[in-house]
Amino acid sequence: MGKETFIARFPWEHEDSNTLLIKLAFTNIRREIDSALRPLGLTPQQSQSLHLLAIKPGAMNADFEQLLFIDKSSVTSLINGMVKRGWVIRREHDQDARMKRIYLTDAGLAKYKQSEEAVQQAKNKSSNLLTKDETAVLQDLLKKIIKAYEQ
Repeated sequence: MGKETFIARFPWEHEDSNTLLIKLAFTNIRREIDSALRPLGLTPQQSQSLHLLAIKPGAMNADFEQLLFIDKSSVTSLINGMVKRGWVIRREHDQDARMKRIYLTDAGLAKYKQSEEAVQQAKNKSSNLLTKDETAVLQDLLKKIIKAYEQ
């Protein structure tokens, strides 16, 4: 297999830099996911939020903060927008009335299913390029890099 070259975006980047290649892969995959979600009227954050609620009904604002790496006011705005669209509802926490749990509505569940399919198709574009062995090696290497930065 020949070595492919990429044009550095900035003068200080080298085309063989791991960080640049990871960034370019992420940017391209993110762009593909954005394009797949746009016709559904969804942002990636909304799609991720619907996914969270599908697997964890009754999630609270802190769950969204952690998942999406956004602050409290951004979570509030995100949830308010999804409530307005009829995708989610807020219910009082059973032990603390000041806290709210968030649940998908039927419309939200339908939107989640649409978005899951669109996101999966976008992700398959990169997944289908690699063999199972290549995928395993790539995942091991990426986990190693992630672990180094999380320590």
